[in-house]
Amino acid sequence: MNNTLKKLVASENKRFLTLILIFFISLVLSALVYFITGQSSNATIDYEIISKMKYIDILIIIIKRNIIYFIAIILLTCIGQNKIINALFCFTSIYYGLSVIYLIRTVKMDMKYFMLTFTDYFILFPLLFYFTFISSSIAKYTKKAKNIETISHKFDIIVSSYIKISLIYLLIVVAYSLGYSYYILIISRLLVR
Repeated sequence: MNNTLKKLVASENKRFLTLILIFFISLVLSALVYFITGQSSNATIDYEIISKMKYIDILIIIIKRNIIYFIAIILLTCIGQNKIINALFCFTSIYYGLSVIYLIRTVKMDMKYFMLTFTDYFILFPLLFYFTFISSSIAKYTKKAKNIETISHKFDIIVSSYIKISLIYLLIVVAYSLGYSYYILIISRLLVR
């Protein structure tokens, strides 16, 4: 991250707090959705089906799930749509909130589910959160700067630095997806024995 980008992101404390607020509101909405849709209904996971899948099939599912969010955020950042980024983060947080509620509810009955998903909560979501924060901060400036000729050079530096950081995050997510897919396959095969 170059100095201009570092200073820009470091100056966005309010945006960081806004994302934390969005996250907490999303968790409350997750609880409401869970309550309204019927908390008594339990979804079941067929570990045997997962264990019979090929590694490449699991990898494709995981890559699609993980990479689509990051690509959407990158595109929205480049066109300066920080409000849409916040909305997308809200929907993603609701999804994670629902899965955390399900995890807490089933952890006593189904430790297998926890074993399959805990890395998402402790590795992927923090990556997603911080990347969203960086992107939202940059989107605010790309929207303002793209129509002003006098700062176009600074704008180009910010965008090119952001693209480099985005590529690093994408590589991290792909590496995580490769490892996570292999982990799911091994765990699911151990669980059905």
